[in-house]
Amino acid sequence: MHRCLRLTEILEIIFCLVLDVQFIDPSFDAYQLLQPAILPFPNTKGRHTVLNLALTCRAFRDPALNVLHSYIGDIWPLSKSVPGQLPRPSWLHIPEQFRPSILRATCVQIFFNQNLHHHDSAYALLLESASKDVPLFPQLRSLGWFDPRVETIPALNLLLPTVHTLALDITNDQFRKAVFQSLRTTSLHLKSLEFIAMVHTGLVISELESFLSSYSESLTELSIRFFRKDIPNVLLEAIAVWPRLQYLTLHIGFNSMPLRAPQPFQALTHLHISCANLSLFSSLLHSIFGTDSGTSGCPNLEKIYNIALRCGPSATGIWSELFTILARTKLEHISIIERCNSEPHPCYTGPAFFELRPFLARPTALVNIKTLLIFPAHYGSITLTDADVHTLARACPHLYSVSLGNHNTPVSLGALGYIVRRCRELCEISLRVDARLDALGTIPLEDDEQMYLQPNRRLRMLAIEGSPIACVGPLNPPTAPDLMMSIPRFLHMIAPRLAKLEISLESRLGWTYRRYSLREMKKMDDIQRWKKVGRVLLELTQGDTD
Repeated sequence: MHRCLRLTEILEIIFCLVLDVQFIDPSFDAYQLLQPAILPFPNTKGRHTVLNLALTCRAFRDPALNVLHSYIGDIWPLSKSVPGQLPRPSWLHIPEQFRPSILRATCVQIFFNQNLHHHDSAYALLLESASKDVPLFPQLRSLGWFDPRVETIPALNLLLPTVHTLALDITNDQFRKAVFQSLRTTSLHLKSLEFIAMVHTGLVISELESFLSSYSESLTELSIRFFRKDIPNVLLEAIAVWPRLQYLTLHIGFNSMPLRAPQPFQALTHLHISCANLSLFSSLLHSIFGTDSGTSGCPNLEKIYNIALRCGPSATGIWSELFTILARTKLEHISIIERCNSEPHPCYTGPAFFELRPFLARPTALVNIKTLLIFPAHYGSITLTDADVHTLARACPHLYSVSLGNHNTPVSLGALGYIVRRCRELCEISLRVDARLDALGTIPLEDDEQMYLQPNRRLRMLAIEGSPIACVGPLNPPTAPDLMMSIPRFLHMIAPRLAKLEISLESRLGWTYRRYSLREMKKMDDIQRWKKVGRVLLELTQGDTD
């Protein structure tokens, strides 16, 4: 074993990466993309892998178990394992030798009670195990509690004194009122707070506003995710002047606008919004940033994430307005998603064409951009030219991820090669290209630009859905056998470690499946050609590593 692997600190860092925590909330399965969660959720496979590592050798045992128990995803692993005291559920597979009376209590940093089952006996046992003088989990800093029953409050109160980050399901009215009373006295260190209601709740906004006012000077993160319930204007304006708020997640509606707070969100760095349509998001940005670059709203903003739940008409003007506003910011991460309507509301079927040029109008403001995700609804089409791609690459040298939802008009392979080689931190890109025999040209480059174009060894993901390739006709026409080789050789030249082509980065999103399957079925020949390119590309990459 390498000497580095004998250091516990290094092993724990490695095992944390294996655990693979994600900020995707499984409690919102039907709405996973609405907003990011405030607490991380560990990948189930990651937990199993870390456990397997603990069983591998004696050197891995303690560091792996420390990491595994730093994040507890259910109340059962916290229970005593005295035979006969508690029935062991069939879905829990943890070796008995790793289940002492309280599993590594000093390691627990995040406790997430998923409420998969109601374990009243486990709650009682948890209370019995608590000491009056010392916290049961002295390192516990983050708590997610999604069992909104009044009977669970004593167990919840037991865990609150050391918590800095708290996520609660407050759907139940009695539970919410009782918790609001106890939090003021038991949670004196709260910095981050998330409230979730997965069904309609009887919450009165004045009740929430009164509670939040107790933390207006101390909270740095706030997330309010209510099922189809807008944040009213009075609460939005109250939150906008909090002096330390850096992270905000909300659902806005027509009664949220306009925002009139002076100099809103001075400390805010991360803004996550869901709304009915893009026009509401545009109105919010107008209220925050004003109509000129001299506005003082959100001076420290780094990330904007917005998802519009429905598509609609007038999209061309809305997208242009959004790009114009965003061009005046100095953001690092921009994600704007326009979702197609779910049944029974039909999608707006009118065409919408818009350009990226308003966003590129002030290149110096884009220098910090690392993530750019522009995903219009199915009818949207982004008019994109090779010159636009060149401007984007020059303006954003630190790009990490770019996706235009495969809705851009195809650009040349030369433009793709330019942005991949110019932006050498780029790891994934989704872009339609024109790879037909007569469309392999590019914009001539100045001599001084050649020095910036080097192979990108970080690119791992390239999505090309809807990209025309070769000529119209049979899959293997006599005029195109060399093209099936020259394209993968070109891709291998610009990104030597790129081993796989994706049809679409967005195909992972369940609600896009019907849209893309119906829209692209007529282009199966192109898809088959790209699959052939992908196979050749994989061979080239494997040949380099052999």
